[in-house]
Amino acid sequence: MRIALFGGTFNPVHNGHLLIAEAARASHKLDRIVFVPAGLPPHKKAPSTSARHRLAMLRLAIRGNPHFRITDWEIRQKRVVYTYETLDRFRRVWPDAKLFFLVGSDSMKKLPQWRQSRRLQTMCRFLPFPRLIPFASHDIRRRVRAGLSVRYLVPDAVERYIRTQKLYRRPE
Repeated sequence: MRIALFGGTFNPVHNGHLLIAEAARASHKLDRIVFVPAGLPPHKKAPSTSARHRLAMLRLAIRGNPHFRITDWEIRQKRVVYTYETLDRFRRVWPDAKLFFLVGSDSMKKLPQWRQSRRLQTMCRFLPFPRLIPFASHDIRRRVRAGLSVRYLVPDAVERYIRTQKLYRRPE
């Protein structure tokens, strides 16, 4: 089995995330993409939106794709979790799988600064991807705050969820 982990805050998940995941799945012949939303990310402040809402939006976004899954393992730790810990965990869960890790090319450049960076490079194969400029979670939050459309930036079900739950209305 070929499994890629895709970490992030997903605040909110957007079509860029989904495009990247599907492109990686197809181009690297992956059996599964597992989205790993961070509870408390090590490299930025805690997300302004609760884990409950971020998980709900992820579930809506990936619904219908049999290759996509979500794990709330990092969130359940209720602390900062580093990538090497996540990889350790899932290497134990799937001992026979070939693990990959989706990472933005900008973050990939900073890999030597990550906790346990040398070890990380032996734990999985990193699949860097370019950032898709039109799809930025901070811009989507700004657009919602300003009352602008986010149609085609996020899945329709995620847009409805943001509106009904009144998310991202206040400045961060």
